[in-house]
Amino acid sequence: MSVQQNQNAEIPTIDDKAVADYLAANPGFFNDRDDLLATMVVTHTTGASVSLIERQVAILREQNGGYQQQLAELIDVARVNDVLMVKLQKLVLALLETNELGALLTLIQQSLKDDFNADGVSLCLFADPASLSLESDLIGDLQVRFVSREDEQFKKLADLTQGDEPACGVLTDAELACLFDSAQESGIRSVAQLPLMMGDKGDSAAVSLGVLAIGSKDAGRFCAGVGTVFLKYLGALITRKLRPHLSAGDEI
Repeated sequence: MSVQQNQNAEIPTIDDKAVADYLAANPGFFNDRDDLLATMVVTHTTGASVSLIERQVAILREQNGGYQQQLAELIDVARVNDVLMVKLQKLVLALLETNELGALLTLIQQSLKDDFNADGVSLCLFADPASLSLESDLIGDLQVRFVSREDEQFKKLADLTQGDEPACGVLTDAELACLFDSAQESGIRSVAQLPLMMGDKGDSAAVSLGVLAIGSKDAGRFCAGVGTVFLKYLGALITRKLRPHLSAGDEI
């Protein structure tokens, strides 16, 4: 075997991945190699040939545009959250000054309809109607429904709340009928169910007082997967105010 053949046999094979790995590990490789950098040509997506620097600039511009879009979306979310916080604060202050049950339910109904754009509000309670001092089961547009814990259809809905977690989604006509008297006529499409829990999640003494259902004509308003932080807080707040008027033992 000749010397030339030995030299050729000892030259390692360099593939695209090896070059890419080396450049990734040495991002400053071209810093002192202006002549080499000037010869680098990369084909742009338009088909035209551009220098490596031009390609880098184009990529950075695209990335920057993506970051700006993400930032704009985060700012929009922050603004929406700010508005929600102001409305929740308004509701909290009003609830602190309200103790009578009828006035309390009227306040909840008005706030959800006017401030939170609810198209339907229903309060489903595991309670004996005779134990509550209500002149009517319709407070404004809020429907008060007294439900047995043994109601199979409602039990399925209650399971969706997963303890103290709100549940959102598009319900069937039969499920809507469990929550609203005239869901079809009112055009309710999506619903947020807020569990009214006495006690903390995981506590063996925790008892459900019922569910507050908020309906919307927009099918995407309370779609599955929507954030429920504010809904959970709202449910806990309303539970604290209703608890003095309800007893876990006074059931249907």
